[in-house]
Amino acid sequence: MSQIQGRKVAFSRRWRAVILPLGLLLLWAALSHARAMNANIMVSPLQVVHTLWQSLGDGSLPLAISATVLRALAGLLIGGLAGLAVGMLLGTNGLSHRLFSPTFNGLQQIALFAWIPLLSAWVGTGEGLKITEISLGAFFPMLLSTREGCRQVAEKYREVGYLLEFNAIQILTRITLPAALPAMVSGLETAFTIAWLGTIGTEYLVGTGYVNGLGDGLGIYLAAARMYGDMDKVIVGVFTLAVIGILLNRAIALLSRRITPWLTH
Repeated sequence: MSQIQGRKVAFSRRWRAVILPLGLLLLWAALSHARAMNANIMVSPLQVVHTLWQSLGDGSLPLAISATVLRALAGLLIGGLAGLAVGMLLGTNGLSHRLFSPTFNGLQQIALFAWIPLLSAWVGTGEGLKITEISLGAFFPMLLSTREGCRQVAEKYREVGYLLEFNAIQILTRITLPAALPAMVSGLETAFTIAWLGTIGTEYLVGTGYVNGLGDGLGIYLAAARMYGDMDKVIVGVFTLAVIGILLNRAIALLSRRITPWLTH
């Protein structure tokens, strides 16, 4: 395939990708213009654009975005590192695996937001609850992926390490972890997705809070807009969540490709 043909194919694929969103936007504009639905529910695209511009201008939307992204990244970092450490322990130590894996397997089955009543009694209903809840969301996928990745390392590789007179730390750092890296990267991607969704859900359910003075997040922005019947703000919040989620997901995917460049992503 020539370079020109390749560009045409890439352009065609991008065009097909926008057909559905563009069609939905046109349908939305037509229904709004025809007043086919209650104007308080089916607000016009122009009104949404105006509200978006207003929210950007008064700083409320950037403030909400900053708070939500910081919460998500903080929870991903805390939960991801904890899951990585526990997963390495369970994946490389047979006794730990037999003793603790059944418990973690059972805890994983509990829905993320079902933890909120219990955690609120332990850590209160402030910022600690949000970060703990988000960290839990990132913890389990990272733990399970790391554990299985370490356990699936072929024994023959470890035997090579023994022949080279590697100690336990060298076998872990030079053989087990590099071989388990693809599974860990997959766990990181899943952990990010759950942490992001958990951030929005926790903000929406728990209520107001602040991250180092940054203010409320997008989930609270949505909850307040719904409470006051501001459907234009609700739509702005939903679209903002989609855009930020896509951008962060692309960033995680790029990081994954950098960590494991030999894999086909």
